[in-house]
Amino acid sequence: MKTLLAALLLIPAAAALAQGTAFPDGATTPSAADIQQRLTGKAFDIKIGDGSMWHVQYGDGGSYDFKSSKGFADHGDWKAEDGKICSKGSKIPYSCNDVRMKGTDLYLKRDNGEVVQFVDSQ
Repeated sequence: MKTLLAALLLIPAAAALAQGTAFPDGATTPSAADIQQRLTGKAFDIKIGDGSMWHVQYGDGGSYDFKSSKGFADHGDWKAEDGKICSKGSKIPYSCNDVRMKGTDLYLKRDNGEVVQFVDSQ
């Protein structure tokens, strides 16, 4: 997530318009425990408004690995807070982003306002 947050700064704000800036209707604010359970030990693919893809792997011990289809990669630590994912990478500064859930789907609001969905990696 940390890498996601940092990468948010690299994407133009215009990309936010492609995906939207609002969480889906009916989405709720998850607890830190819900976020932790949804992410820990799992990998996700996230499509960004500019068409690029992010791949994020969340480790069991609070670590993450991030790769962008544009060639940027980072790793670092993450933690869940109520309604937020906070992260700090080796290249990406500390940041927290709002998240919401609708059913089992998890959505993150990037620093530029774009809302993106986490899709379980195959």
